[in-house]
Amino acid sequence: MTDAPRMNPLIALLDQGRPAIGVWTAALAAPRMAKVLAASGVDFIVADLEHEIPDPAALRGFLTGVQDFARRFGPVSAPFAPPGQAPAVIVKVAGRAGWDPRQEIATVLKLGPAMGIWLPFVESRADLDRALSAMRGVEGFAYAGLNTLDPDRRDLWPLNPRGEYLLVAMIESEAGVAHAEEIISTPGLGAVEPVHLSPEAEAHVLDLCRKHGVLAAVTAAGAEVPARLAQGYRLISLGWDYALMAEALASRLTTARDSCPEISCR
Repeated sequence: MTDAPRMNPLIALLDQGRPAIGVWTAALAAPRMAKVLAASGVDFIVADLEHEIPDPAALRGFLTGVQDFARRFGPVSAPFAPPGQAPAVIVKVAGRAGWDPRQEIATVLKLGPAMGIWLPFVESRADLDRALSAMRGVEGFAYAGLNTLDPDRRDLWPLNPRGEYLLVAMIESEAGVAHAEEIISTPGLGAVEPVHLSPEAEAHVLDLCRKHGVLAAVTAAGAEVPARLAQGYRLISLGWDYALMAEALASRLTTARDSCPEISCR
């Protein structure tokens, strides 16, 4: 029997050994932003709950809105996505070091078609194990999304080759670096993002990712992408949506003003 097609396009891409390009957003209550991102052609979106008061209704609207807008308008430039397939939305939960994320993770995965969790301030294997237990044990019901799948697919990739969820751990402290090997070697972890680290600590984390076959994530400007790929990064975010739009607007304004003739207003 032929296996069902993947619902998570990010995992489909990574499973082929291809790098993925994404963007961050905190504009979860803005339908137009969901529309822009859904049709942008990015491979993944990180929906960041850390920088605003978490609002379940706004997150649900964003998750389902991305799916709806993608179906209606389609990706305009994603070279490997089928027409109308939405980018994978990975939700960065709001907590910090020392907090138990299980309830928040379970709530997020029930709200809508979130395709993974981006976990901040992972400092030990115990931190990661709590997240893993929440993702693998989430109940099989939801407003919409991956929770409607059979239990085998409501699991973590690459631990389960059929799994549709991705867990990304952020190592961003001295404690996280000190326990990096126990974190990165934990079965079920899909990717690691080293942030706020010294170049030496970042290189150490990258070495451990290569050793244990875990993908590495990073944020990089467009011109930096080739160098980051050469370092071994495979999930590359281009930054925050509002910053990218501000940059594009500033560039167009500069072009427009430079093309204006020098004429007097009088």
